Amino acid sequence: MQRWFFERNFTDKHHWNQSVMLHAKDGFDPEITEKTLHVLTVHHDALRMIYREQKPYYRGLEDASVELNVFELNGPAEDHEDRIEREADRLQSSISLETGHLLKAGLFRAEDGDHLLLAIHHLVVDGVSWRILLEDFTSVYTQLKQGNEPALPPKTHSFAEFAERIKEYANTKAFLKEADYWRELEEKEVCTQLPKDRQSGDQRMRHTRTVSFSLTPEQTEQLTTNVHEAYHTEMNDILLTALGLALKEWTGEDTIGVHLEGHGREDILDGLNITRTVGWFTSMYPMILEMKHADDLSYQLKQMKEDIRHIPNKGVGYGILRYVTAPEHKENLSFEIDPDISFNYLGQFNEMSDSGLFTRSGMPSGQSLSPDTEKPNALDIVGFIENGQMTMTFAYHSLEFHEKTIQSFSDSFKGHLLKIIDHCLAQDGPELTPSDLGDDDLTLDELDKLMEIL
Repeated sequence: MQRWFFERNFTDKHHWNQSVMLHAKDGFDPEITEKTLHVLTVHHDALRMIYREQKPYYRGLEDASVELNVFELNGPAEDHEDRIEREADRLQSSISLETGHLLKAGLFRAEDGDHLLLAIHHLVVDGVSWRILLEDFTSVYTQLKQGNEPALPPKTHSFAEFAERIKEYANTKAFLKEADYWRELEEKEVCTQLPKDRQSGDQRMRHTRTVSFSLTPEQTEQLTTNVHEAYHTEMNDILLTALGLALKEWTGEDTIGVHLEGHGREDILDGLNITRTVGWFTSMYPMILEMKHADDLSYQLKQMKEDIRHIPNKGVGYGILRYVTAPEHKENLSFEIDPDISFNYLGQFNEMSDSGLFTRSGMPSGQSLSPDTEKPNALDIVGFIENGQMTMTFAYHSLEFHEKTIQSFSDSFKGHLLKIIDHCLAQDGPELTPSDLGDDDLTLDELDKLMEIL
């Protein structure tokens, strides 16, 4: 991901963050908060990273302190939204890749509780990292508040160790077998371009707009439980089938390319533990949605499930081949599949703090990405479950798509998703597919014939 980031040469690459705004009804103690952030920066090496000429370096422990910017609001926070947004924007844009720190913090103190902005450059953080950091923040803050010396679980292997091991792994015979899968993918005829309402040479993030939909708690409950009994599916099997059906409806194409993202922490390196390691581990890879069986929902769901199961190691190898493997080992790969659309299901977000220390704030957290940086994809679809409801967001380039176009696509996606839920719930009993039997070579049609014989 770091190689991908620098290859794109984004405008304002210093302002490319992920951030959260936390709310504590009873307030955050500024001194304890600052000390907590210091403890986290000492413990998690990635938070001390800097980048010079695109190369990562670690700052020493003497540079682990984090400055907490404190703003006294004198009244309820909602009376000061403009100021919060202005100061949050300033903090978000103030990160320096070359000198650090890559973590910025702002505490907004208000009558109705405090709001804490944590902004971290994306180069050193991802979705899993945030779960680790927020859990550790709660733990350390609570220990300090109780007057105890803070203690965290033992460190897992560092991002630097992970990177070194990946370099070794990238040229091994066992790994290079994956190249055949990606070469076959590149040889397929695939639609990668969406039908745009107009063309634009201005690709800046400032033109990004978003539409979204949410399922009801009841529908979400079904989607996370009973729906999967019919075909032994996982969430992406269902969501990508709905996406493919909506894309076929929009584009008229049967074979459609999408960028997929995963957490990237696949168990591919023996003896390496990164379960509590902070860093940008995300994997990004192309997938082709084969929608030739759209008229047979049962078959289409099973086909999607099998196609996903055949992706080696959940796609993490694509980026390794592209950016780390030696050129002589990938001469027959072009890495030129470049879909307009990306899809990422983030999973379930539980309450942000089981301790009750904080919740997600409704105050503006500023712009995580510079408005002048380039939007990597014409359309980004992100799904997540929060407070018991599935939400899908569609972030699109407004100079290329009309809002009604994306709204119509969003409605189509939701409609197909609900049809799939109803279809799966109506099935009499579970139906196996080849991957359930551990057979990578058996096709769906061959299994059907076998079942008829039996």
